[in-house]
Amino acid sequence: DERMAEAVKTILQRPQPLSPRLRSLLAGGRPLPLDPGIAAELGGAYGLLVPFLERGSTTAIVPVSTPAEVLGTVTLVSLDPGRPLGEGDLELALSVAGQAALALENARLYQQQQRFADTMQRSLLPRVYPRIEGIDLGDVYESSARLDVGGDVYDFLRLDDGRLAVALGDVTGHGIDSAADMAMAKFVFRSLAREHPEPGDFLAAANQVVVGEIAPSKFITMLYLTVDPATGAVACGCAGHPWPRLVTRDGDVAALAASGLALGIDPGQSYDELREQLPAGGALVLYTDGVIEARRGGEPYGDERLDALLAAHASLPAAELARAVVDDCRAFTGGDLTDDCAVVVIRRT
Repeated sequence: DERMAEAVKTILQRPQPLSPRLRSLLAGGRPLPLDPGIAAELGGAYGLLVPFLERGSTTAIVPVSTPAEVLGTVTLVSLDPGRPLGEGDLELALSVAGQAALALENARLYQQQQRFADTMQRSLLPRVYPRIEGIDLGDVYESSARLDVGGDVYDFLRLDDGRLAVALGDVTGHGIDSAADMAMAKFVFRSLAREHPEPGDFLAAANQVVVGEIAPSKFITMLYLTVDPATGAVACGCAGHPWPRLVTRDGDVAALAASGLALGIDPGQSYDELREQLPAGGALVLYTDGVIEARRGGEPYGDERLDALLAAHASLPAAELARAVVDDCRAFTGGDLTDDCAVVVIRRT
């Protein structure tokens, strides 16, 4: 009877919470055949099945469960008294429910891991800036919805001689392992920058640590620089990272093209130092590859588009300039970032 079938479908589509009584009945992990008495006791949608059971229909509740708990249920109904639910029907349903339970448990575990990794990553980003007269700092970090958890990390440190040290890194991979490597990158910066304040020495020392600690086939790109707020002297070193930009208040843009391999590849790697002058009103713009490699179709955002944006907004305060870069990148892609984007701006006031 099609009308009876539609009525049962309507009943089974009603939300039916897992009551403590139902959980106890399904605790053994086996299907629960329903008779009118049990259906009435459970109530809700199951109670509405009582008239059908009294007319010869057969019904069973199949648990979607792990060894630890019942996650949900599947309800089987046969309205034909001549074709009651058999043992084969229940075993098949139990097998499908077991696969569903495994998928749900894996999805839940994955979500928990991702929440943990995301929380850990964001906890590694700086919460406050060092207060240095003559320096205006700004940063923006935005993650990509396409990635589990990205690998961008950055930090600021005031050195003993009054200079500002800044590191911006990008760890290969995503997820919990990436977050752990980010923690290592931040620890390396915090622990080595005061002992090895010059970029070449710092990156060489950092590389030795990363080579010994990071997993095979993984590495960390890193940009490290120092700025003297009094004189504007800039010292920059680069370990496989996109080159920072020096932007004058008149809108001239130049790349600080320091070179060197990413951290964790070659234990004997040395790193060049590039020295420049940051004029009053000028800014240094550091960023991760998620900015220039963002794509619209097959077209990357690219260095030229970044430089044009920086030239057009050269006078913005540090925080606003960092935001302008990420917003322009997102507008270029149509709103969907394909990778994490981190931008740090250091303006000499």
